[in-house]
Amino acid sequence: MKQPTKIALLYNKVVHLVNKIAVISLKIRGLKSGKGTRIGKIKCDWPNKINLGSNCEIQDNVDFRLWQPFNDSSYIKMGDNVFIGHACEFVCNTKIIIGNNSLIASKCTLNDTGHEYNRKTNINSQPITSKEIIIEDDVWIGTSCIILQGVTIGQGSVIAAGSVVNKSIPPYEVWAGVPARFIKKRE
Repeated sequence: MKQPTKIALLYNKVVHLVNKIAVISLKIRGLKSGKGTRIGKIKCDWPNKINLGSNCEIQDNVDFRLWQPFNDSSYIKMGDNVFIGHACEFVCNTKIIIGNNSLIASKCTLNDTGHEYNRKTNINSQPITSKEIIIEDDVWIGTSCIILQGVTIGQGSVIAAGSVVNKSIPPYEVWAGVPARFIKKRE
């Protein structure tokens, strides 16, 4: 196997240093993270509304969007030992809470916000709806899943790749599909 060139190694070191500076900037602006947490290149306009536990890994291109940054009850909180894969998106108007030891694979979207759709009013004039999302401890969410407002995913549950979760899921169950439906109990 071919070894990396000196230029490639130098480039990798520069990128790593730039990312460390970006993380320091986020922490200065209020991002809270526990010991041993690794943060990749993320997008976050309101880092003071993000609270990461210890030993978490947040990969590159994760987008944290908060629509109510001046509301004290609007935030994103993760427990300890949480993994967030590449290119996930968190859209938060109320709160998104992720329990300990949970895995969220790449390209997942968690969105606690929607719109009403009454026929008597133009769709772009409809009021916004928001309900918190809670992911309990020891949950695995597969690649490219969508978790919608008002959903609680029970402890120990597994959501198969590509699923759309629009209702709450009991503990220790496996769900899959669009919309997600019960498949079996987790053994």
